Amino acid sequence: MNEGIIILGSNQNPEENLEKAIERINEKYEVIDKSKVLITLPRTKKYKSHFLNQAIKILSDEYYDDSVRFFKQIELELGRTPESKEQGLMPIDIDFVFWNGEAMRDDYDKWDFVRICIDQIKDKPSISML
Repeated sequence: MNEGIIILGSNQNPEENLEKAIERINEKYEVIDKSKVLITLPRTKKYKSHFLNQAIKILSDEYYDDSVRFFKQIELELGRTPESKEQGLMPIDIDFVFWNGEAMRDDYDKWDFVRICIDQIKDKPSISML
């Protein structure tokens, strides 16, 4: 069983889109922990409104690449397009930060909202470890 930690973010109908994304993820994976939702101000002028961010921890029997493809499918379903991102509208962004304890991004420490959300759930043991 694989363990993944994911960061979610949305600045377009953020409450609804975070909830919908987690519901879709939970259809395929076991969501075993969630951070609190964090309100984040836009980082650049491109983004027009605040973000809601949340980290979740999942258990998966799939390969990493298969999970990434599924998350990209959810992003498309919820309205994310290259055009929406260019317009500063992010219906949903779903990114792995850790996979089986290995960092999948080199910017974990760069963004405080990522670190704050992830640190709430990162070191808690998963059900499979109990």
